[in-house]
Amino acid sequence: MQLKKGDKAPCFIARDTYNHSHSIPGEWNGPTLLTLYRHAGCPPCNLRLRELILAKPELDKYKLRIIAVFESPATSIEQDLAHSNVPFPVLPDEKRNLYKLFDVKPSISGFLKSLLIKPMPSIKAIFKYGYLPTFSEATAMMPADFLFNADGTVLLSKYGKDFSDYLQLDDIFSTLKEENER
Repeated sequence: MQLKKGDKAPCFIARDTYNHSHSIPGEWNGPTLLTLYRHAGCPPCNLRLRELILAKPELDKYKLRIIAVFESPATSIEQDLAHSNVPFPVLPDEKRNLYKLFDVKPSISGFLKSLLIKPMPSIKAIFKYGYLPTFSEATAMMPADFLFNADGTVLLSKYGKDFSDYLQLDDIFSTLKEENER
């Protein structure tokens, strides 16, 4: 079942590319953004990752922990994200265990929409930033974002309908601001 505002996150412990464990809920005393991407060679995913990296200094003011998940093995993540210097944990999930746990699924219609109706994010990622696709791991998996408070309650959730459909940063910031004022 897809998560919505007010739901409790399913508990998990997973290891990042450096073999450090991460969990939700965990020992982190603040909000967490869990973002599930497609594969590490997905241009719109890399574009979103860049957006979060650039926003991280502002997000840090709210003590936000970001955890990124890719449906790729660690070796692909290290190769495809080497240009990014990602300042937060990246979890490889080649078997899609977290995708299943959070009910994130592939979508052929979302795949086609991304290619035929909304190709601009991919074009921008490829031609402006040089995020070249790797087709060997390409799937129809859709992205998903979840913003949790410290106890694992969902503050925001977004199940993407195409490759570039994520929570808007403005929504993340406004929710973090509201939580911070409580």
